[in-house]
Amino acid sequence: MSIYVNTNTSSLRAQSALSKATSKLSDSYAKLSSGKRINSAKDDAAGLQIASRMTSQINGLTQGNRNANDGISMCQTAEGATEEITNMLQRMRTLALQSANGTNADSERTAIQEETDQLSLEIQRIGEQTSFGGTLHLLDGSMGGEIKDKTDPTKVTGHDGLVSFQVGSHSDQTVTAKFSDLTFGGLVNYVSGKTEVASGNQLDFSKTVSNTTGQAMLRDISSKDKDGLNGSKMTVTAKVYDAAGNGADVAKTGAKLSLSMTSQANAQAAVKVLDAMISHVDSERAQWGAVQNRLTSTISNQSNTITNVSDARSRIQDVDFASETANMTQQNVIQQAATSVLSQANSSTQIALSLLG
Repeated sequence: MSIYVNTNTSSLRAQSALSKATSKLSDSYAKLSSGKRINSAKDDAAGLQIASRMTSQINGLTQGNRNANDGISMCQTAEGATEEITNMLQRMRTLALQSANGTNADSERTAIQEETDQLSLEIQRIGEQTSFGGTLHLLDGSMGGEIKDKTDPTKVTGHDGLVSFQVGSHSDQTVTAKFSDLTFGGLVNYVSGKTEVASGNQLDFSKTVSNTTGQAMLRDISSKDKDGLNGSKMTVTAKVYDAAGNGADVAKTGAKLSLSMTSQANAQAAVKVLDAMISHVDSERAQWGAVQNRLTSTISNQSNTITNVSDARSRIQDVDFASETANMTQQNVIQQAATSVLSQANSSTQIALSLLG
């Protein structure tokens, strides 16, 4: 074998082997210390992209489940408030049936009317003041998107009540619930079927419920409100009876309204109106209950998806410690061997010195 001084081929080869072993050992250290098989794009470019998309999906579904839980909480808040509204409407219906009985004198009906008016104000208060987080008022008709006036798009005439909960990991993956105006004024507006009570101080009940007739008298009880409520959003355009039973022609928005129980005829008509109100509130409660069940199913389904996608990402991204530890041990041995060989290769050229002697 020839002996060269200028070019130590054995040393160069040992250096190359040492460099490769050191690089691989460094990769093993990085993988074992991070727990990931893919620490940079050079480890697996395609795998990195797939794992990144899976991470987006997992994070999105996790946040979607949080959003769904918030949606359940919002529906529970609204449903809890309307439970008491239903109780008060049931009490008003009982009072109407009591007032409709011929054994009552005017004094008894006056007492019944007083309780009815206070219950109406409390329904109005609950509707106006029930909120979620202190800012979202759930039952006053302010939820959802704005409804613009057809003739004047700059004017907002109301809100559609539709609230979407972002539950999926991608845009537009939502569950929608409706939050209607369930103040007493809103309930009056619902059973009248009109934004204005065209007949003034009366609800034309026959227009909204088939096979029924009769009108219920509306009362303006604004004078009894000491708590600064907003009142009905509807506009009363004719005679409305005040708390003392006096009628006056008014054009008023924001009146605090109640149903008249001061006569048998009014009480009989009030029963029909209250039946429609109770049915409407129960329908809203049923809708929130259905949405809560749907959101619960959504959370369960997405939790399963999160588990499965996390498992799939783990197979792509996470390091197999058993395999990588064996690889690290192998490269460690190779590195030590290459270091030893390099040392000997560097000293081998000294043989030429013995020849010169």
